[in-house]
Amino acid sequence: MTLVKYHDELLDLKGTRVTISRVISRFTPAPLVNLYVGIIFSLASPIGLGPILNPFSSILICIIIMVILPIAPIVYSAWRGNVDLDVSVRESRTKFFIFSMMCDVLAYSVYIYFGCHIMSTLAATYFTVTLGVTLVSLRWKISVHGAGIGGPGAALIYVYGPIAFLVAIIWTLVICARTTLKQHTLEQSVGGVLLAIIIAWTTYFFIFLP
Repeated sequence: MTLVKYHDELLDLKGTRVTISRVISRFTPAPLVNLYVGIIFSLASPIGLGPILNPFSSILICIIIMVILPIAPIVYSAWRGNVDLDVSVRESRTKFFIFSMMCDVLAYSVYIYFGCHIMSTLAATYFTVTLGVTLVSLRWKISVHGAGIGGPGAALIYVYGPIAFLVAIIWTLVICARTTLKQHTLEQSVGGVLLAIIIAWTTYFFIFLP
């Protein structure tokens, strides 16, 4: 069996700052951040979850379609030794992005079917953000961690207002962590966050109905 690792584990990085950065990175990949926001929306949606779903069922759909499915091909490819868990080689990312967008379309369709607007909008936002990251990644290695925290964070701000600006702390931590682990430059990390914020707010402006 191939030893599955993150790319930063293959580098000679040591120290307390590296350890802290690894903890931050492990808890903030895009699918997990999606889960965190999905839980928040499911438990505290200001517009409800529609006529059918309850918090448990809404979260369960999120876990299956928006967390487990998108990461399954990456974990399998890493197990086969074809990629690391970060998919650090830019040219290898496109197929995983496309599969992730297919999962977002499926999630959007399921939530629309059940009349759950708060979660269908989140799924649509993940699709548009991933599409943006995919297009940029054809030429530039933008930070997926940055985009993964930027988009959902922007969604929280749009839905809950100024109190959710606390996510800016998490944006800063993720940017510092990814640069410390030498996975991205500062420009790539900040670029990922900013791109996702712009796309997320644009998506919510057009399709979110409070």
